[in-house]
Amino acid sequence: MLQNLYEKNEITDKAKKLFAYERSKKRLDGWFIAQEIACGVDKQFTGVPEELKKAYILQEIAKKIPLELNENCIFAGTQDDGFARSYALINPSFKVEEFSGYCDPTAVFSDIEPNDEFSKDRIEAVRKQYENTPYVQELGKVYKSAENYTKEVAFFVEQVTGHLIPDFRFALKHGLNEMIQTLSQRNGTGYQAMAESLKTVLILAQRYRIIVKEQMKTADIHRKNQLAHIADTLKKVPENGAENLYEAIQFFILLWQVMCLEQTPNPFAFSVGNADRIFGEFRGGMDREEMSELFRHFLVFFNVADRSWAISQNIIISGKDICGNDLTNETTYALLDAYYDMNLPQPILSVKLHKNTPDKLYRELGRFFFSPGVLTPSLFNDDALFEVLKASGVEDSDLPDIAIAGCQEPLIMGKDNGNTTNSWLNLPKILELTLNGGISILTGEKIAELSPCDLRSVRELFYKNVEFFAEKMVEAANGASQALSNLRVPFLSCFMGGFDSGIDLRDTKQQGTKYNGSGCLIHGLTVVADCFIAIDSLLKERPDEAENLIPALKNNFEGYQSLHKFLLSCHKFGNNLEDVDDEAAEIAERIADIVSSKKNYLGNPFRPDFSSPSTHLLYGYWVSATPDGRKAREMLGYGVDPLYGEAGNGLGFRMLSNMKLPFEKMNGGYASHLGIDPKYFKADTMEEKGMEFKNKIINPLFFNELNEGAAPFYLYVNVTTPETLRKVLENPKKYAPSGVYIMRIHGTFVNFLDLSPAIQQDIIKRLDLKSTAI
Repeated sequence: MLQNLYEKNEITDKAKKLFAYERSKKRLDGWFIAQEIACGVDKQFTGVPEELKKAYILQEIAKKIPLELNENCIFAGTQDDGFARSYALINPSFKVEEFSGYCDPTAVFSDIEPNDEFSKDRIEAVRKQYENTPYVQELGKVYKSAENYTKEVAFFVEQVTGHLIPDFRFALKHGLNEMIQTLSQRNGTGYQAMAESLKTVLILAQRYRIIVKEQMKTADIHRKNQLAHIADTLKKVPENGAENLYEAIQFFILLWQVMCLEQTPNPFAFSVGNADRIFGEFRGGMDREEMSELFRHFLVFFNVADRSWAISQNIIISGKDICGNDLTNETTYALLDAYYDMNLPQPILSVKLHKNTPDKLYRELGRFFFSPGVLTPSLFNDDALFEVLKASGVEDSDLPDIAIAGCQEPLIMGKDNGNTTNSWLNLPKILELTLNGGISILTGEKIAELSPCDLRSVRELFYKNVEFFAEKMVEAANGASQALSNLRVPFLSCFMGGFDSGIDLRDTKQQGTKYNGSGCLIHGLTVVADCFIAIDSLLKERPDEAENLIPALKNNFEGYQSLHKFLLSCHKFGNNLEDVDDEAAEIAERIADIVSSKKNYLGNPFRPDFSSPSTHLLYGYWVSATPDGRKAREMLGYGVDPLYGEAGNGLGFRMLSNMKLPFEKMNGGYASHLGIDPKYFKADTMEEKGMEFKNKIINPLFFNELNEGAAPFYLYVNVTTPETLRKVLENPKKYAPSGVYIMRIHGTFVNFLDLSPAIQQDIIKRLDLKSTAI
């Protein structure tokens, strides 16, 4: 059918023109209009239960929000109205030193530029109404109570909006009419709210169909036939189930649009899940290229306006079933083709690998890793993920549905509310406060009442203080979740277990999802390990100078050059040195145990996640000089990686250090990055280089026989050099003529040219090619 509607390459050409149109948008006003509509109709539903009220308001937004259908669209739908031009790291005005330990939900109203249509008074009126909601009021009290601990980031908390993976498979197969009918027959407000929320999709589909019909009146015969096909599809889905790939993608896009509208503004890090399995069922007789053309438009959908503001939306492919059989299929490769050809800043591409992954997949990945300026997928060890999540209580039947939310957090698609970024713990800041009796060495501010520290008992006091701050952190994190529970999400809940349970996934009294937890992102693991070894060495080798350590830290080593040089010379993690590697492993284990012993609002464990999505910069800015020789306000180590410049013995030694970490304890995830010099790969073709990458990087890291316990299960890479990136910045017209040069920033890739200068320089610095020499 599609072949009769579109000329050869027309679908792809339209996708690229549609992306150019999207990137030309300099304003994002839909989120504000949605908030304004919600405020305007709120009083109409006074006395209505919160879940049902939210469903009715969502319907009103769908009825009134402006819609469009660009001439290059082959699908109807957008997620633009879910997002503001807010995300700091791709905002050129972002500065590390301006980070504040407070997620102000009203700050987004400052991100809309007033004009003739959106006056200051109009914006302010909605802001004031929003400020008085129970959500904002309660959240403000939480941050106020934790202010002393968050202002210099001993810890941080946030209300988690996105970071979930809905399961749309049942809807795509059966249609919404069947789901609405089933829900309507069940007793309970939750079921009623979910049924009403699903009707929002039908409202949007009908509105888009009206737009399409109107465009048909003036379209030429070629476009008229295309529009007629869109209209016919919108008449069938989402009311009924999809029967082919085109219908499945159209259905999925409308579901995603409503999901984002429900949480506007900025539901960052919603993720698709196992896309090749979701859509593979609808392939029919389509070949790889035909599927790939449709997926090009699917990928454009995830890019919002001039800087692709809908950050950290993840699509994962490949993996294995419970018996170890590979699940790579033709849809997998079609998605790879679409990603490579479009090379867009979003959405993230992730790939699950395992011992039985076919070589064909590695060969096809070669083009991603070795083409300058092209996106590189995150890589996950499915064998290890099965082991880690099974030990955390995930049932065998759910393990094949492991997917990734946001950057690198493993969750079960449609069944797991992990609240993955609910809390953040800054270990080097806690060490700083431990060394100085609760007073910030950096600012002199008193943060907490802590016992005086003797260097010989620093470990004992450090762990005691981690317990103290973790308790305060958990109290605040649970408070943030409680505040967020005022904003019910009946639509999303329907695809997260609520269809069966009738319980909103944000309910803090009843568990609506099969699995539930709260995340804690743990920062500075290797810095603290290096610090403990440096203190040991100082006490052993230069005991007379030990009393100078705190004064040296307070003066950022000025006047203490000899001591500084000594501290820098001590053993550092990442060089396969037993003392410091064992130290890092012990710290990781003990901290993970402390975090996992804490309970969230439903009594479920917090999940240790050793990740630092550019917060290694933000939190490092609030840490004084440290005993490892690191200077004040400098970055912390990224994830579980060595601190920049401290691992100089090459990739083999770095991997040996890495393998000693207790990955089985990291059920919330972790982060690790390798900057790799392309000169180490000598093969003639991209496909052969893909196999080299398997043999030189993946097998030694993920599938090494020397691994004891759970193997490493996450990695992202940038295959380039600092010199190359400096050239791109100096002459973007030459090295990135399209205006897009994709690099990994942490668990997501972005247009390198969109990033703030601080983040651009961070990427360059952390390439750290000495640590990855082969």
